[in-house]
Amino acid sequence: MSLQPHAAFGLLSKQELRALADRLLVQDVLAVDRCIAFVLADTRGLWHGRARAMICRRLKHCALGSSQRAQLLSGILERLQTGAFAEQFKDQLRLARYLDRSRTLAAGARALTSNRPHVRRYAQWTVAVCQPSSLPPSRTGPT
Repeated sequence: MSLQPHAAFGLLSKQELRALADRLLVQDVLAVDRCIAFVLADTRGLWHGRARAMICRRLKHCALGSSQRAQLLSGILERLQTGAFAEQFKDQLRLARYLDRSRTLAAGARALTSNRPHVRRYAQWTVAVCQPSSLPPSRTGPT
């Protein structure tokens, strides 16, 4: 009997997770799929939160298909709504904002009414960083 993917992720060491994340730097297509599965898996092993954060930061620089983008966005926004998130979650929210700012803003606005204080705190942060006024100034300047 083989381990299910989520169970196998639970066994990964810090070094294995770092090596997986490093494969994103060279746009390894297989690593992209595996990293997406890892981000979506609900594992709580040693260094898993930090690995998820690193992977999310690096996924912003990878070519993702529409179904991959949709999976990531749905998984991250569901975590926000349910409060089922752990350390380094803001990096996941930053990836969600990058993937679809308007859906992320809407999810943050809905989460503001949660009865869980930690969900409301992250929802407030999400709404603040997704507002149009939080966009960085243009680098080109006026012409």
